[in-house]
Amino acid sequence: MDFGNLLLPRSPAQVPSGFWAEVTVNRILVVVAVVLSIFALRDFFSLWPLLSGCLVRSRGNVEIEHSVSQARNRNRCAAVGVFILCLLSDRYSLYNADFLKAIPSWWRVAFQVGVAAAFLLLRQFVYVLIDTITRTKMDSENRIAAHRALYNYFLAALPLLLATVAIMWMFHLPDSSVRWALLTELAVALTIALIREGQILRSKHSGLQTFLYLCGLELIPVAALVLSAMFL
Repeated sequence: MDFGNLLLPRSPAQVPSGFWAEVTVNRILVVVAVVLSIFALRDFFSLWPLLSGCLVRSRGNVEIEHSVSQARNRNRCAAVGVFILCLLSDRYSLYNADFLKAIPSWWRVAFQVGVAAAFLLLRQFVYVLIDTITRTKMDSENRIAAHRALYNYFLAALPLLLATVAIMWMFHLPDSSVRWALLTELAVALTIALIREGQILRSKHSGLQTFLYLCGLELIPVAALVLSAMFL
């Protein structure tokens, strides 16, 4: 006897790509990000010549730290940039740990911010630990420049990240393509940061010491971030 056909899908349906924008909290946070970006825009334009200089030579990072006003501008812009990155991370699943799937959609950006804060705190902890060893071998300006160089290259890459999202959205490309494009750009920014940090450190350290410093300061926190996304 024929009881009819099964019309429901046999596998769970994917969340529509437009669902993220329908969450009220996410809409509010996007507005907040836009407002913060407008306030930070003047600082960013003032900082941009130094940021572009960091791309071609490591000394540009030291020059930013040498100027108290520009270092403050960079810190403010970086704080806004990290918030924007957390929104992008939630929207395009850049940090795609399984435990996030059990969190209500209106809380997920807050957890992304928490993950970013944990990453930065781990970097700071490792920096303080290493700083006690290298303090007598490198002046404070170079130590700080090496530590904060990652922020400079992140800010230099941020316009490219936003342009990538805008262009791929206009062409209606799938979220998976946007995700891999953003992750690739972030990986390139990290690679450049590692090269320039290594050049700063090599002025006072041996090659082995520089390698160990970079492993502790950058590679361990990044590895912790990747592994937590894979296994949590």
